[in-house]
Amino acid sequence: MTNGVKVRASAVFVPEYPERRLSGERYMYAYSIRLSVPEACMLGGVYYSSCQLYSRHWIIRWRDRVVSDVNGEGVIGKYPLLFPGQEEFVYESCTPLLGSPGSVEGSLTFIPGKLSRPEGKPFEVTVAPFPLETPEYIF
Repeated sequence: MTNGVKVRASAVFVPEYPERRLSGERYMYAYSIRLSVPEACMLGGVYYSSCQLYSRHWIIRWRDRVVSDVNGEGVIGKYPLLFPGQEEFVYESCTPLLGSPGSVEGSLTFIPGKLSRPEGKPFEVTVAPFPLETPEYIF
């Protein structure tokens, strides 16, 4: 948790991805990012009634090599506005890799208050690396 913002991430292998069967070289992983403010958004000892996602930065690795470095505003076309105690905002996305294992890590930039009415300076929330792995067996 950073400045009151909690981020949870998870990923799963997608065996049904059609290109994998055709090329034999591509693996697809779906990942889920969950954002919440359990108690309060705070920055420098000041509490804010809300904070809003402004941008994201993802580094996607296959083994130890960076295969994608993604920067952009919002997530899936949205700029979630988070309030204390509100239900998590969840978004899902996916990424292809040449094989397994891989990982995703990065950061999210938030604005205290709202994008249309900032109440403080932007701050970054680091997202720790989470694995992209192929399971030992698939049902």
